[in-house]
Amino acid sequence: MRLSGGCQCGTVRFQVDGELHYAAVCHCPSCRKSAGAPIVGWALFEADCLQTDRSRLCVYESSPGVRRSFCGQCGTTLFFEADYLEGLVDITTESFDDPDSVRPWEQIWTQHRTDCVKRLADMPGHEALPPRG
Repeated sequence: MRLSGGCQCGTVRFQVDGELHYAAVCHCPSCRKSAGAPIVGWALFEADCLQTDRSRLCVYESSPGVRRSFCGQCGTTLFFEADYLEGLVDITTESFDDPDSVRPWEQIWTQHRTDCVKRLADMPGHEALPPRG
């Protein structure tokens, strides 16, 4: 599987060329907080399959042995690496140029789902911003 992607502003670009090992959406508080979102999608690859200019990344150690990489310009969350996942890297699914090419097949840390996520199926939907007024 060969995929490319990057951050919102284009400062960080990446390519991954290898086998997708796992894909999930995460509900854990750490992922939600780091992305400012109710759910974060992740795709797990061998770290050696990832090509990017790491000098353009900022890295935050969110807990001991856990590193989250993001663009220092626009703040887009991109990569997750942890000592307990040695040799592997998680890439945010929405940072791929074609996010639908990496479809998460499981949810993890569902005990931390927010009420917003629990109610999604019951909320009205709009294909664009609804009219105000």
